[in-house]
Amino acid sequence: MIAQTTPPFKRGDTFALSGVYRINGVASQLTNQTIRSQLRTSVGGLVANLSAAIDPDQTMNPGRFYLSLVDPAQSATFPAPANLYCDVEVHGGGTVRSTETFIVPVVPDVSQ
Repeated sequence: MIAQTTPPFKRGDTFALSGVYRINGVASQLTNQTIRSQLRTSVGGLVANLSAAIDPDQTMNPGRFYLSLVDPAQSATFPAPANLYCDVEVHGGGTVRSTETFIVPVVPDVSQ
């Protein structure tokens, strides 16, 4: 299986992603669940803990979540060029499920 890749992220920019949690291809509501996420290097080194928020309207936006940096200034320290790896852990009802891992390619910023 080939991992999904986000568009390139420029080091130092505001890191913000959104996604939809799906089970077997179907958007699945995240009501009464919690989520967490991290960015890691290819060898598992922690780069950043992410703030993971669930869209409050899971009826109109089932499975929708948002990821951002806990410390926005931290993106200036991301390794570049590099591929970072991320997934989203969903906790609820005594179970833990994770999304597929996706790749966030980081490139150096030009305007500093």
